[in-house]
Amino acid sequence: MNCGIVASWNELLADFPAGCRDIYFTEEYVGLYATETEQAAAFYYREDKQLFLMPFLRRSFVAHNEKFYDFESAYGYGGPITNSKDRQFHNRAMAAFVDVCRREGYVAGFVRFHPLLDNDLLSNESIEIIPDRNTVAIDLRPSLDDIWMTQIHTKNRNVIKKAIGSGLTFEADYAFDRLSDFCRLYNATMEKLGAEEFYYFSPEYFETFKQRIPNSFIGVVKHGDKVLAAAIFMWEGPWGHYHLSGSDKEALKMCPNNLLLWGAAKELKAKGVELFHLGGGTDSSADNSLLGFKKKFSHTLCRFSIGKMIFNRQVLDRLYAEWEKKNPQKTVRYKHFLLKYKY
Repeated sequence: MNCGIVASWNELLADFPAGCRDIYFTEEYVGLYATETEQAAAFYYREDKQLFLMPFLRRSFVAHNEKFYDFESAYGYGGPITNSKDRQFHNRAMAAFVDVCRREGYVAGFVRFHPLLDNDLLSNESIEIIPDRNTVAIDLRPSLDDIWMTQIHTKNRNVIKKAIGSGLTFEADYAFDRLSDFCRLYNATMEKLGAEEFYYFSPEYFETFKQRIPNSFIGVVKHGDKVLAAAIFMWEGPWGHYHLSGSDKEALKMCPNNLLLWGAAKELKAKGVELFHLGGGTDSSADNSLLGFKKKFSHTLCRFSIGKMIFNRQVLDRLYAEWEKKNPQKTVRYKHFLLKYKY
């Protein structure tokens, strides 16, 4: 047995079958979200050929003249992955992770589990698991005709056909030539939604994404030469993902987003993707309008859960008390955030 927290782990991913890993667990993806204060890292636990891995963003900070750490999954999805079906091995791996974190001065950790891998099931009592919301995935294994007739809602099929009849076209931009159009639409959409700073990304982020994530493209819907909607899609092995998107609010009546997702589904199917994950709504409500829109593409619902790990309750409570005293105006907004003292 050997284990530890490491700064590079792609070599370890080579021991995982395609269906047991995903692009979210690579050094390249997690590293997109590294900052001066948060660095990409991963915990690994190995027993012979059995391997357990959990990448995250590790933050170091000083409190009361002592150095501590906390962590959280990168934007999107994360949590643990393993190449073993042995439940006892999973338990030993999680126990080792907790021991390492306590020994190295971690206070707490926040996990965003992966809806397609159901990796919340790999956890044990050391993680408080909280069901968050349903997400939607299109099953791309049947033929396109079957997908069109059995998964795409009748009204959605009519909307897509109407968009095509109105002259809208879809293209997959693997060179990211449309990146400036995408950024313009994405930022405008975030402004329209009143999104928090968490959902905004710098131009450098997108340039780095383009360089580091080769299994990706910008899906673009145009009317003539004008781009009406655009989104970044990515994939690895059997899993495809709808990453970030934006659209022209003045053109929504032409339904470019419906054609955008259908065009991307066909593109990803051609790449061998089996499940195209669309994500969920903007909140956990079953009546969320964005979730309703995505459900028009598939009946397949997935489970998104979050997890909270506490390694040093005494220090955490002290951090909470000090933070609440300094930030009374934020206490309601961040009431349920495990790492609220970061904000």
